[in-house]
Amino acid sequence: MSDEPDQHRVSDEPDQRRVSEERDPRQTPGIVIAAVAAATVVVPFLIVYSFLFIARGIFVDVEQPDITGSRHGEAAAGLVALVYLVFVLWGMLRLLNGSNRVVFWLGQLIALITSVGFVLDSASGDPQVPVVTGLATALAIGLSLTPPVNRWVASAGGEREPRRRGQTTGQTSGRAFGQASDESGESDAGLAVVTEPARRQG
Repeated sequence: MSDEPDQHRVSDEPDQRRVSEERDPRQTPGIVIAAVAAATVVVPFLIVYSFLFIARGIFVDVEQPDITGSRHGEAAAGLVALVYLVFVLWGMLRLLNGSNRVVFWLGQLIALITSVGFVLDSASGDPQVPVVTGLATALAIGLSLTPPVNRWVASAGGEREPRRRGQTTGQTSGRAFGQASDESGESDAGLAVVTEPARRQG
């Protein structure tokens, strides 16, 4: 009697080890975290510029605006930067959740185009900051196109099993074969019912 619990304990150990070794499908892949980390490079600059231009356009009286010709233009530029900041953060959150990558791509693409424009424009100042933000956004977009990120988004962040073309085709053909076999089985049963009285009469 005392040996049975020990046998069950020994048999359960491989199962527990196998479960612990399997990766949780809901665990965010490292490549997704790396893509979001690269996308955060532009966030501090957006925070500084948005609040700086809003303050210069509304609260602080400046003699010469930086990027526009009036205080109202400075305030509008700050509000646009603040809305864009929220948009970028929303895209990063959706990528982390595995919802989709469209918002993430749009936010990073806008940052990349803007950075390239500042680098090409010599009148915009030193190109160090635009070069850093441009490289970071390009890296974020590149990482978000990798197969692990594709599987993460296809599975909705591990909430569902990603569909594969081969599996879908196999399921469709299997269903068709099952329906055909059911139809052939019904016809054979009907034929057996009809032919059975004829045998008895013969």
